[in-house]
Amino acid sequence: MLATSSQSIKLSNGLKLEVLKSTAKKPTTKPPLLFVHGSYHGAWCWQERFQPYFAEAGYDSWAVSLRSQGGSERQQGVKVAGTLDSHAADLAEVVQQLGAAPVMVPHSFGGLIAQKYILDSAPANSSSSSSSRPAAGSFPRLAGVAFLASVPPSGNRDLIIRWLKRDLVLSWKVTWAFVGKSFANSVDDAKYAFFSDDLPQEDAVSYQQQLAACSPIRLLDLKDMQQQVPLPAPPADCPPVFVLGGEDDRVLDVQSYKELADYYGTKAVVLPKMAHDVMLDTRWEAAADALRGWLDTTY
Repeated sequence: MLATSSQSIKLSNGLKLEVLKSTAKKPTTKPPLLFVHGSYHGAWCWQERFQPYFAEAGYDSWAVSLRSQGGSERQQGVKVAGTLDSHAADLAEVVQQLGAAPVMVPHSFGGLIAQKYILDSAPANSSSSSSSRPAAGSFPRLAGVAFLASVPPSGNRDLIIRWLKRDLVLSWKVTWAFVGKSFANSVDDAKYAFFSDDLPQEDAVSYQQQLAACSPIRLLDLKDMQQQVPLPAPPADCPPVFVLGGEDDRVLDVQSYKELADYYGTKAVVLPKMAHDVMLDTRWEAAADALRGWLDTTY
């Protein structure tokens, strides 16, 4: 695994976010990548596989731990880390400090935050270089967004209903893994929710330990989220978008990915034998290769 440097970005509200930086092996003119995790994850999940891979491929990258997640500063006296709006505004401050418009690469619920970010991005002819916290509607522009196993713009309510109709046992096990955080105490539950059955046990144990440690409070205010979804149509000047998911995902489903791709007027890449954590799963390199192919073609 290539070395990454750990640093923190101090937000205008005083909170500090953990950022893991990985530098391309050779000088590059390609846009940097900004990796954004989903629920119960942190920046570490990108450091394991994707950051070394993309450093070799010629991309600088940053992986951020959202507020109160991973190695970021813990908020005191709150029950949830933030809302779609507060997380999107935090990312806007991170983007401001990168020095170049990145391709944002979000996973799972991080993808819904990224969708909110796009809605609040600045028009192409406006400036968002202020050092103060950007207001909604003036977030720094992104070079693109690559959604990996992302929650669609309708949220997860319809998805939960679909799972209940298809497989009651699966629905219960995944719900218990998330709501009851059973993955934090069970390698088997973590593996069932996030990974393929053939993930090496050594990896499963390592990942489960990190999942258990990095999310003391829930990432998103779900009541606020349900009031905001379905999200409005994306802006006409939306940046290039890539959508990828796994055929064997037990958290989301292929219909979710197709909904997200349709929302942005593109087609979803659906990989066989791939579970929810595409960046860590047994065949993670297939996801990295597909993302790299899109990046190299687009930029």
